[in-house]
Amino acid sequence: MTLNTTSVTWAKKFFPGAYEMEKEAVRMMGSLLGEPNAVGFITSGGTESNLLAMRIARNLAKKRNPEIIMPSTGHFSFDLAGELFGIKVRRVGWNEDRSPRMDEVEEAINENTIALVCSAPEGSLGLMDPVEEFSEIALERDLYLHVDAAFGGFALPFMREMGYDVPPFDFSLPGVSSITADGHKLGLLPLTTSFSLYRDESLLEGVPAESVVWTITSTKNGGFAASAWALFQHLGKDGYKRHLRKILEVTRMISEGISSIEGLRLLAKPFLPIIGFTADGYDIAIVYEELRAKGWGCSLTKDSLTHEDFIRLSIHPYRDKEHAEAFLEALEESARTARKKS
Repeated sequence: MTLNTTSVTWAKKFFPGAYEMEKEAVRMMGSLLGEPNAVGFITSGGTESNLLAMRIARNLAKKRNPEIIMPSTGHFSFDLAGELFGIKVRRVGWNEDRSPRMDEVEEAINENTIALVCSAPEGSLGLMDPVEEFSEIALERDLYLHVDAAFGGFALPFMREMGYDVPPFDFSLPGVSSITADGHKLGLLPLTTSFSLYRDESLLEGVPAESVVWTITSTKNGGFAASAWALFQHLGKDGYKRHLRKILEVTRMISEGISSIEGLRLLAKPFLPIIGFTADGYDIAIVYEELRAKGWGCSLTKDSLTHEDFIRLSIHPYRDKEHAEAFLEALEESARTARKKS
């Protein structure tokens, strides 16, 4: 297949440098994620990348009543895809260890199923879905499989090289059709820089031939392609591993510090730089309010499994040990205040 739509023709003619840098950045990301021949695009964020994958899966399947199947912990963008593209989203439940119920995945497959979706990792607590099992089912049932690695795409490959026990999640699994990877999370790239990647060009047949655009946002800032290309060239694998090693150490410091504070409890042992914790015996919402008043950004959300409130931290590469120490000091003060008020 030749990339010869109107949008690509204009990009080549008027912005040849940005177009070629985007192609090269996509090639490098594909190689990092197990497929040097992968194709794709830089998009405005993980939501757009996920939307693009669902659009292509729907168009390739040509089902009158398309459905996708995914864990309940998956990103909201797939519900948006369902609304925009007329796809029914079927979410399966989870086990006590927070893993998706794979028997429900298989039971949910029917003649309308166009794709399976899983996460590497899911965004709430940073837990990995069993992508290898999803891949096996996708191959057996001849289904499209999309992996939402928005958070893990720029971390898991390097962690694997650093000796971490990273389960298979990328194009090295033959059942994986497409992957989302966000560079603005752990990839040190500007907001918003996401990669929408596909195993090979045949999957792009899912874009209508008469279409003049590949991506949803149509017009794109070439600066994102230039930034990605330049940073990849500058850092290389060693540079990324150096930054990731630092942020994983910060994550370890914070998670151990949380566990040492009276009444605070981690919901899961962090694997990636995402931490979720709650309080036993006092109100975690007060802890959250106190932290915010001290200038610390975090989010208060509800655990889908236990329905208890918890604080979620997403730790980005610009944080260091000094930030971790200052945060833990503020957290201990906030927890002390919450204990007094509760």
